[in-house]
Amino acid sequence: MELPFHLRALPPEALDVLRFFGTLNDPLAYSDEIMEGVRLSERMFGKVIRRLVTKGYLAMDGDQAYRLSDEGQESVLVLREYDAAAPVSSGPAKRGPNKKVARRMVIVMPRTLRASQSAEVTIGFHPAAAGQSLGQSAEVVVRVSLINAQPQRPQDVVFHLSDSAGQQTITIIPDAINKLRLKAQAFQLGPNPDDIQVAGGMYVDVPVLPAGTPPDEDAAYGTPVTLAEL
Repeated sequence: MELPFHLRALPPEALDVLRFFGTLNDPLAYSDEIMEGVRLSERMFGKVIRRLVTKGYLAMDGDQAYRLSDEGQESVLVLREYDAAAPVSSGPAKRGPNKKVARRMVIVMPRTLRASQSAEVTIGFHPAAAGQSLGQSAEVVVRVSLINAQPQRPQDVVFHLSDSAGQQTITIIPDAINKLRLKAQAFQLGPNPDDIQVAGGMYVDVPVLPAGTPPDEDAAYGTPVTLAEL
């Protein structure tokens, strides 16, 4: 079993806080309890708790009290299943990355969009160029964030990249505002939950025209990303 990307993106201390909440009868705990239960310094506790609150896993419930949100409770269950299937190893530290290879990430979408009308966006990778072979597949997550469009929450598109091309399609709906921004950030995941490397990214600004305007042709945008042979 693998952890979802949104949990892999959290620091190990944050995952330990979620695990701590999973041991409680009531999903509510005070700062001192959390710091003692997870053995966090005040400085680290401040960083971790802000991350969990910002991401929506915890909510403040009075002075120095924190409660699991619905998403936090779901994440606690996922962590429990993950830990049962793959207990934490006390073996040697993870191996560092070997050679780096370059791949081209591409976004294909209409040159102009129509307000309140759905449009397809294709995200993909060119095949490996000569001398840029990975040697084995790589797990890559492309996080797509939108400004002035739906869905509002970032979408994670998962690729298991070999040396061949790969692509996936998502659907977006522009708001009735004259410009949309799409940001795509690529992350390479390693074998451990905290093995996350930023591979690269780009953003595209696309004009949004009134609904009913004739459709436009597609345009392609690309950028190089860097992957590691793990």
